[in-house]
Amino acid sequence: MTTVLLVRLSAMGDVVQGLGAAMALRAARPPWRLVWVTQEPFAPLLANHDAVDRVIAFDRRGGLGAVLALRATLRAERCDVALDLQGNWKSALMARLSGARDVVGMAAAWRQESMSRWLLRRTVACAAMPHPARAAWELAKAVAPDAPYCSPCLAPQPDELARERAALAAIGVDAGRPFDVVVVTDPADARALRPGVVAARCAAGGRPVVQVLGPSEAALAPSAGAPALRHGRGEVRRLIALGALVAGAGGEVWGPDQGASHVLAAAGASCRIAFGAQDPRRTAPPGAMALVHAVPPPCAPCRRTVCKHRLGPVCMEFAAGEGVEVDVGLPAS
Repeated sequence: MTTVLLVRLSAMGDVVQGLGAAMALRAARPPWRLVWVTQEPFAPLLANHDAVDRVIAFDRRGGLGAVLALRATLRAERCDVALDLQGNWKSALMARLSGARDVVGMAAAWRQESMSRWLLRRTVACAAMPHPARAAWELAKAVAPDAPYCSPCLAPQPDELARERAALAAIGVDAGRPFDVVVVTDPADARALRPGVVAARCAAGGRPVVQVLGPSEAALAPSAGAPALRHGRGEVRRLIALGALVAGAGGEVWGPDQGASHVLAAAGASCRIAFGAQDPRRTAPPGAMALVHAVPPPCAPCRRTVCKHRLGPVCMEFAAGEGVEVDVGLPAS
């Protein structure tokens, strides 16, 4: 039996986008065993996924001891192929430490740290715009040429759905009727929706609106005008359940290009993802609607998470109804 190791350590949205590789390999080579290594906070996302046979959680704060322990664990898996989905030194090292005979990653132009390609056995070139979901597909095809493109998909367990439905009911929201979700993240991140934009969405009227805040926003006060749903540390799978409930009710998610939005989109929710100076063709979730300004800001394109503009991330200010849809250019699933 062929065993394939997939290495995508972080971040949450990119781990989700990389799922397409596992799904494509499962579709093309059902008997193959697929093993995934990722950082501990993101491992629950992959639990019980039909395309992943085993998830190995890596403690990035564990120092050399954690690396050596991971090496032993990976060697015991006897991987035939290792796919570096991330494209940096750490992910390439993990792929190489597995002992796989074939260690594959994207070519320099697609890598976060181009020189890390020297740790690989071979690289894959692609003339398209670099995108994590596209990279996942290209790497899947490198070992299974007939692998189809698959958009990442996440599904909750029945008990997870029940608990999230009850959590919504506790804040006065009926998950059986259409409702919208606004993803609220730390405004210190340049990609986050600005507080004024969140407030406007919460006060827009029409369908009920729920603000969802993660563990990084524990100290952040939600905007007035809409109930807040707080997800704590270790509760990342609640996003999968929430996304499935939004999809089932015919609601919509409005959020930034950050991990929570990607999880909600992969769970089936209809998503509008706001981009300021960022280029949605490089990172937007497959299937989501990318919104940009009709006239791009002068600092576009930008890939910073810390804004250097003297007035701050003004590019993320979107007035009601503002935003132009963008075709991200990914293949249809």
